[in-house]
Amino acid sequence: MTSEPAEHTPSPRAAAFLSLGVIVWSDDPEVDPTVIADRNPVTLARSVALTIHDMLTDADLYAGAAEFVETLPPPEDWVWPEDVDDWLEALRESTPYPAYSFHRVPVSGGVDGTNHTAVTRHLEDALRAREQALTGEPAEPSASPPAAGRELGR
Repeated sequence: MTSEPAEHTPSPRAAAFLSLGVIVWSDDPEVDPTVIADRNPVTLARSVALTIHDMLTDADLYAGAAEFVETLPPPEDWVWPEDVDDWLEALRESTPYPAYSFHRVPVSGGVDGTNHTAVTRHLEDALRAREQALTGEPAEPSASPPAAGRELGR
């Protein structure tokens, strides 16, 4: 019995996404947000939480920051992703700043695999929407709409 080699069909390339975490430290427009990126959203959430935790520990960003940090489990006790989620949610409930948001951005094209135009546009739109949500001011429309037929994940 002769067997012929199985025909190899390449699987469709999975869409590549980058997870972004944006930390807005205050409502002061002079204070730049911190943007953290990772391909793994769980790792990103931990990085965002650690960044905020470290800043709250090093500086009294808002009234009650020291008490907040002392009343919740420290990073070394965050065993599960839910522990990080709980810490971040407690932060969101306790103060408007620092505020954080997560975004999923498609990345493809370009020499390094990144469509820089789409990523830049998405970041600008995400920051504008977050500022609007935090200040209640209407957001200015984006100068350029997303590419037709391509959805930018949020």
